[in-house]
Amino acid sequence: QVHCVTAESDPDFFYALPWSYGTIGFLTKVKCKVVKAAPYIHVKYTPTFSSDELSRKLNSLGSMEKGPDFLEATAYDKDKAVIQCARFAKIESWSQRFQVNHINWWWKPFYYKWVETALSRGPFEEYIPTKHYYHRFTRSIFWELEDMIPFSNHWLYRLLWGWMGAPEVSLLKLFQGPVVRRSSMYAHAVQESIVPLKILKEGVDRFDDWYGIYPLLIFPVRVYDRGEKSGMIHPRKSLLTEGKDYGLWVDIGAYGVPRKIKEGKPWSAKKVVREMEHWCRDQGGWQALYTDIFCTEKELRQMFDHSLLEKVRKRLGSDAAFGSVYSKVRPEPGMLDLSDVLAEEAKEEGKEEVM
Repeated sequence: QVHCVTAESDPDFFYALPWSYGTIGFLTKVKCKVVKAAPYIHVKYTPTFSSDELSRKLNSLGSMEKGPDFLEATAYDKDKAVIQCARFAKIESWSQRFQVNHINWWWKPFYYKWVETALSRGPFEEYIPTKHYYHRFTRSIFWELEDMIPFSNHWLYRLLWGWMGAPEVSLLKLFQGPVVRRSSMYAHAVQESIVPLKILKEGVDRFDDWYGIYPLLIFPVRVYDRGEKSGMIHPRKSLLTEGKDYGLWVDIGAYGVPRKIKEGKPWSAKKVVREMEHWCRDQGGWQALYTDIFCTEKELRQMFDHSLLEKVRKRLGSDAAFGSVYSKVRPEPGMLDLSDVLAEEAKEEGKEEVM
């Protein structure tokens, strides 16, 4: 049966779709408004030298009524970071034209290395072609290419071979076997936690302890409280900005080989990631579901509000035709042993039934 859904015709269905991971049905058509983009992005780089300063400035920028079109930060250690505040723009003068930086030409330094120069040179600004900005991390696969090719950002390598670009990530995943896949889970991290901005300092400290990977990617996000229409992402009332229907959260992303792995020391991916998931959930945050998930289905349901999704699935009969969100995002069979955790959950449920 085909359903044509809008926010007015079927609000439950409409607001249950985000984060549903294909558990309601097949999306066959989308009607959306296309807005013409400006040809350039005007980026301002602001260095910060403490987590408190970073948090304070991100909170100020994220709370603006007419905030920037793009806002992110790159942390280079526990204290030093660079904020990138950007807006769509047009070039209207020769002075602006001289500030244009085509960051994705193959001989250019990787974007995150270029951003890092703000720590030594101070605040600066420039104009980046929109397409170049959208692909600012494509050449370097964020910063993971240097783990594969350590000299990939050397000027001579970029000049002679940079035109070949980075390996296609989807192609790498297609040809990785079980051994490589297991290695990517247990000796490599691709993790993101979305937590309240006010605990950013604690988050950076914990990520340093858990992973020791730098740079860290930091994305501030507004999370709106839409009541019953909030879907899977339902913010706590206590975490909303005073007088507003939204709160400020921040996505902290770690991608790469953990410090302890590089040092040849023991590092337990299961222990670390599960500890991170518990902390994220306790703080009223959420785990990015495209990362490696180490939680149980019960724990995932504690983190994400499934009530609206399950209501819609039951109404449409999708619960009998499609698996749960957890079945779509959990690791492949044989990759993760959670038998000890599941046994503990069963034990706790048994105690509750007796009581």
